[in-house]
Amino acid sequence: MYAQSMRKSAEDDASKYTNIGNLGVTITNYGHLGNRHLTWPNQPSAEYPKGSGIEHLSIGGIWIGGYPRNETVARVATAAVDNVSRNRLLAGYELTNNLGTVIRQRSTLGESPYFIPFDPASSDNAISHQDFVMDFTDRNTRIPETGDSIPDHIPLGVDIHLESYAWNFPFADFFVILNYTIKNGSSTIIDSLHVGLWNNGAVRNTKLTGNPLSASQFFSHSARGYVDSLRLSYVFDFDGAPYGPPANSYLGIKLLGTSPFPLNRDSIGSLVIRERDSLGDLTKNTYYNGWRFASSGTSNQVYAFPDFEDNPGDPYRGRFQRLSRKMPRPNIDALGRQNNPNPADDILPASLSDLISVGPFRSLAPGERVQVVFALIGAKKFGSGAASQDYQNPQLRRNLYSNASWAQQAYDGEDLNGNNTLDTGEDINGNGKLDRFSLPQPPRQPRLRTVVENQKVTLYWDRVQAEESFDPISRKFDFEGYRVYRSLPGADIQSPENFLLSMNLVGEYDRTDNFVGYNTGFSSIKLDSAKKFPGDTVEYWYQFPPKGDNITSLNGWQYLFGVSAFDQGDSANGLPSLESATVVKRVVPGVTAVSDNSKEIGVYPNPYYANAAWDAGGERTRKIYFTNLPAKSVIKIFTMTGDLVAELQHDGATYDGSGIKWFEDFKTTGVPAEFAGGEHAWDLITKYDQAIATGLYLFTVKDLNTGDVKRGKFVIVK
Repeated sequence: MYAQSMRKSAEDDASKYTNIGNLGVTITNYGHLGNRHLTWPNQPSAEYPKGSGIEHLSIGGIWIGGYPRNETVARVATAAVDNVSRNRLLAGYELTNNLGTVIRQRSTLGESPYFIPFDPASSDNAISHQDFVMDFTDRNTRIPETGDSIPDHIPLGVDIHLESYAWNFPFADFFVILNYTIKNGSSTIIDSLHVGLWNNGAVRNTKLTGNPLSASQFFSHSARGYVDSLRLSYVFDFDGAPYGPPANSYLGIKLLGTSPFPLNRDSIGSLVIRERDSLGDLTKNTYYNGWRFASSGTSNQVYAFPDFEDNPGDPYRGRFQRLSRKMPRPNIDALGRQNNPNPADDILPASLSDLISVGPFRSLAPGERVQVVFALIGAKKFGSGAASQDYQNPQLRRNLYSNASWAQQAYDGEDLNGNNTLDTGEDINGNGKLDRFSLPQPPRQPRLRTVVENQKVTLYWDRVQAEESFDPISRKFDFEGYRVYRSLPGADIQSPENFLLSMNLVGEYDRTDNFVGYNTGFSSIKLDSAKKFPGDTVEYWYQFPPKGDNITSLNGWQYLFGVSAFDQGDSANGLPSLESATVVKRVVPGVTAVSDNSKEIGVYPNPYYANAAWDAGGERTRKIYFTNLPAKSVIKIFTMTGDLVAELQHDGATYDGSGIKWFEDFKTTGVPAEFAGGEHAWDLITKYDQAIATGLYLFTVKDLNTGDVKRGKFVIVK
């Protein structure tokens, strides 16, 4: 629907998104955040948690405004604005990348193909587990490659360098940091510089709504709020209507910091030049505005989409006016609730946009730079309060506030008091400079293998990765132990949007030579000799379930298993014990491949009852299993009259549930499904893409290695 507006030249790249951590955000090299769901469901716009299908952002982008010296009309460069046109070139989409500029990727993870070893002499070290690095500008009036004019664009003259950072630590996998450096690339001083992040956020469960671009009410059920003290805006699903319960999560956008701070203001708002700007002025000079997308259906100008130019008679009408002032608190509150006592402020439900901005900064001479850093933050609601009561119940935002504090800590790094200065006692690594974007380091993840069998899943992991991890803050090898997690059978049915978050702790094992943890030791899970797998050079020294424990898993049910490592903590630096990201495996227990004429081919559940415990309630989310299959075989399904209903090709060595929506829905977790090899699922959909009816069905299975054919039957009851 919007494909032409999203792509302006062959150099444009909208294919990159964060897939480290639990918040998947599309980031482009022409200023856009999100992708208007154009590649849904294969690429997230702002999905949290990963694999849930809950999207939080349609599109967003940076706004930069100021006055070229001696000019009386402000100029604002915008990466994206409210616009529903389908034209290829849109007014308000003003940022471009120059020919030959691409998105680069970096990583601090040694196993990543983008790993960059730390070099103290380099200015291009990786910051996080997944960095995207790119450059774009507002100085082009034409698309560099095509020569097409950019409508209504009068350049401010700025170049933008963006680096995004994402981590997979469990205490940091819910945010993505956006580090913008704005350079004056013109020959003129820019006065009263302001920088903001605009977004058209919409929190909806796409597994209920389907394609967002074809869901007419997708954008009209998200409310907003703003917390001044935290410099934090947020958006949430207001009522879920008409698709079901509200998506139970927030997307927060937080201004983490700037360098330098904005200019100071006195008690009446006048600028005051002091020797040093302060963190308090950063909060005072952060602004929030919200409005109806494209001014749809509003008579209150406070909620109208801002024009390109300011209007002296209307303080909220222009883009620069929005960048440089905050809308009144009653109007902000109205963005988050229905049935406002003031009818003019009763604006929900509606498709909304908002903007969080900061400024003014000191005048920016040619070649000078300002750094502005935001975070996109995902969070599940806390507790069970009604979404429509968010403005009355801040307890619902406890997880959001906690996650926002971790994002702020990541930005602050060594700047413990947040004053933009390296003070005495803050130089943790001793390099003499203020280091930001740093987090305490838990042990590295262990390397994990799974063996899937009949009613059994066995985990094996190595000892080198975690046990030889060095903590750069405590300056010691501080590995303490391992934790093992498992989801309950049916967790993917009961709450598919939370499947990745559904794992429960089922085992914890740690060292016996200190006062940390339970001092259980590792004897119950440590092997007498390393286990090796063909084609794999890793030596696996641990297994779960522990020796002698007969922990069973149900065949045909989808589970998540995971293993993490944790450390001892660091009391000297006030750090609790930290845990690595969990290495997750998605498995479906079942029998291994069978080539034995004495073994009958089975079907389960048989009979299959619709709406039973194993049924997710939709025609395309059902499944039955054929079991005791040969390693390579063909399954044919017939009606009682002999009509061929479906034909399935089975290869036990590679089968991963592909083609079955039940398993495809979880592909965006990035964790492939593992089967035992002797089972194959069918979704009860015919080769003509129709749901089968109640009745008795026949099937044959041909062993492709021996040519043997076996027969059977099953019953479907709807």
